[in-house]
Amino acid sequence: KMVKSPKSNKKGGKAVKVNNTVAVNENLDLIYTLISSDGEQFQADGHSLKLSKVLSLAAKCLQSTETTIHVEKVKGDTLKRVLEWCENHKDDGPYVSKCGPGLRLPHWDFRWLKSLDNQQLFDLITATNDLQMKQLMDYSCKTVANMAKGKSPEQLRQIFGILTDEEEAELALNE
Repeated sequence: KMVKSPKSNKKGGKAVKVNNTVAVNENLDLIYTLISSDGEQFQADGHSLKLSKVLSLAAKCLQSTETTIHVEKVKGDTLKRVLEWCENHKDDGPYVSKCGPGLRLPHWDFRWLKSLDNQQLFDLITATNDLQMKQLMDYSCKTVANMAKGKSPEQLRQIFGILTDEEEAELALNE
C-alpha cells in the first residue's frame, strides 16, 4: 500500500511504502512462571498474560522463560483467580470497553464473578487495577454495581460491611 508522507503535500513529495502487517509475538506460546506476593507459583502462557498490560510487558522484557515474574502486589489466591479468568479469555478478540448500562457480562463471567464473596471480589478489583486489566476491571465493577442496584443505604452497609458514623466513633473510642 502506498501512502504519501506528510512532507508530500509540497510539490515533489515522495510516496512511501507502509507495511500494514503486525509482527507476530513469538512470546505468546511460551510458558511463564509467576510468583505471587505470598510466594505461590503459577504457570501461564503468553496468550493468557497478554490480557494484562503489566504481565504482558513483564513477559516481553524477560531474557528467558527460566526467569520468573514476581507479582508483588497480588496474593496467591487472587492471582490464581486472575489467571483462571485469563485462561478462559485468552482466545478472545480485542476488548472494546462498554462501561455503564450498555455493558453486558458474558454468561461465564457473570457466573464466575457471582461465585466470589465480597472480599474476593474487592481483591480481584484491586489486582485488575494493579495489573492493568481493563476488561476484567469493567466486568468486576459491573458486578459490584449490580450488587448495589436498588438497595437502601442500610442494605448497602450490610452487603459491603460499611460501618455507620456511630459505629466508627464507638470503634475509635475503644482503640
